Amino acid sequence: MLKIAAEGIAPRLASFCLINASAQSCCHRVAPQVAKATQKNLSQSQSRLKKLVIKDHYEFDQKVINSDNPVIVNFHAEWCDPCKILTPKMLELLENSNEIDLAIIDVETNLDLVETFEVKAVPAVLAFRNGVVVDKFIGLVDANSIETLIDKLKRKQQQKQ
Repeated sequence: MLKIAAEGIAPRLASFCLINASAQSCCHRVAPQVAKATQKNLSQSQSRLKKLVIKDHYEFDQKVINSDNPVIVNFHAEWCDPCKILTPKMLELLENSNEIDLAIIDVETNLDLVETFEVKAVPAVLAFRNGVVVDKFIGLVDANSIETLIDKLKRKQQQKQ
């Protein structure tokens, strides 16, 4: 929300200042606040989860297989009720993680990836590290199981460093 506000105000403020020379002194007082808000938003977004939406096999290779971070890959479908519960829960649990990425793959539009990883049911979650599947689960699981997977990926990532 802060990002929307900062992005919406800055261009209007700049154009207002250019048009109204008498308002420039006001703009000089307000502009630093807009800059601070934008900077704060950028610093907050850098510490948040890196959510990847994978559209094809090439993107999968680039963003998952070649990733420096471990990646949890969530195969889901819009029509899948358990997916509608699991995906938001994973996003919530990974929200402040900058060491694990979450890739979301729609099974309807990525049949080649579904075949490659032999996904037989959704939701299907695979955990990748260094391009290799290191863990997986199928179906709706409780938050503790997801947290265990996340903790395992974090521990191994920290051992690696």
